[in-house]
Amino acid sequence: MATPSNAGGPMRLLPERWDSHITSVKGVLLITMAIASGCQGIFGMTWLKMPVLAGMILYSIMITLSGTRVVRIFLLLGLICIPLTFTYVDDAWQVINEGTVRAQLFLSFFTAIMVLREPAFRSPLLQEAGKIIVRQTQMRRVLLLLLGSHLFGLMMNMGSVVLLGSIASTHNKKEGADEPDFAQRQSALAIIQGFVSTLMWSPLSLAPIVVVSLMPGLTSSTIISLGLIGALLLFILSFVVSQLEIWLRRRQEIAVVPEVSRPEANSFLKILVRVLLLVVTIFSAITFLSMLASVGIAVAVTLAIPFIAFIWLLVQTGGDLGACLRGPVTNMIFRTLPLQSSEVGILMVAGFMGPVLVSLMPSAEIVTFLHSHHVWPGLIVLASFFAIVVGGVVAVNPLISVTIVLGVIADPIALGIHPVFLAMSILTAWAVASELSPFTGVSLVTAGMFGVKSTTLTLVWNRLFGIITLTICTIIILIVGELTALPIP
Repeated sequence: MATPSNAGGPMRLLPERWDSHITSVKGVLLITMAIASGCQGIFGMTWLKMPVLAGMILYSIMITLSGTRVVRIFLLLGLICIPLTFTYVDDAWQVINEGTVRAQLFLSFFTAIMVLREPAFRSPLLQEAGKIIVRQTQMRRVLLLLLGSHLFGLMMNMGSVVLLGSIASTHNKKEGADEPDFAQRQSALAIIQGFVSTLMWSPLSLAPIVVVSLMPGLTSSTIISLGLIGALLLFILSFVVSQLEIWLRRRQEIAVVPEVSRPEANSFLKILVRVLLLVVTIFSAITFLSMLASVGIAVAVTLAIPFIAFIWLLVQTGGDLGACLRGPVTNMIFRTLPLQSSEVGILMVAGFMGPVLVSLMPSAEIVTFLHSHHVWPGLIVLASFFAIVVGGVVAVNPLISVTIVLGVIADPIALGIHPVFLAMSILTAWAVASELSPFTGVSLVTAGMFGVKSTTLTLVWNRLFGIITLTICTIIILIVGELTALPIP
């Protein structure tokens, strides 16, 4: 695993020996704040609010010094939001407090997810499953990569892309000329598409948490259950498009190299059952804690996942507590978490900016304008959908564009839009934008693994999927928008 880098930050002006100290403090801060946030939400330890806030301020200073250029830009935007709030918002302190609470939630939530990557990466079960997947025939490989990337993504987040991408790309290099470029292309797209579909429903995905937090009245259970259906449809569509591409190539008389079937598929099915049991166990623990403590899924994740990760690591080290603490736990705190410090910082600032941007938006005036011009609800949702997708293609992070869209449509019922319909459309747009944007983490990582430009991966290789998906989504939004339209008050 690479050592955390401070390239591009003013940290280079300080003695080099400071690097390891700063890195260690960042890791300790992240895991401490995540656990403290979980205790605060579940056990009602409200006195932890100020220590966590102090930790967030210290963390912001540290990533300003040692983080990437992008996180420093986000931090600057976050600072600019503070005087704007006090200048233009009446209840400024309430908005600032709401932004702070949301920043704490996003930071602790994403940190908890990153903690789970450590045992997942070390799991022989997942490693073996990945190796079996890439040795299958083309059609079966695509199907299993879609399924594997999705299931691994539920536990490892972006780590699933790194794991399967590294295994698949290494396999391609070993195969050399015997591995057709078309098969390599389909492997890369399957990894992206399988992972991105987790955004629609996973309790460990940020997208449902953001949408629920920005739309009062919606519950995580509603969004997750409907999102699971949406993820299944995206999954099926991805596989169908991959088979359509094979058929089109045969029509054009471009040979698709036949491959010999590998018997390991039967072994994979056995492994798949064990992976599914693992996923069910993790999600059941989160749901149980959420119901027991009467808290949201996101809050339950911040405490349940670190505990689950520790137990998993302890099992992997044969129950040796000392070896567990000295090895994987130390690596997680002092290396794995600091590597993600800039990404966590971006999400923290984005969480803070959300309520501020919403309060600064002239939502009432926009609603009045749309209402007075009798704009059709389905058209408003469709415009919002494409704003998020196009924003992703031109490097606007979906987290920001979703926040802005839901800030503009703060009261969907006033426009005749069913809130659940809007939420599902936003989630779908987020997923599609993540697949088609050359600037998202999943696209950049996968492109690097397979040695192509991210623009080639998303806008050329994934072009057919994009065209078909956008067309189908447009039709569905227009039809469902008409069927679910509410009486405008």
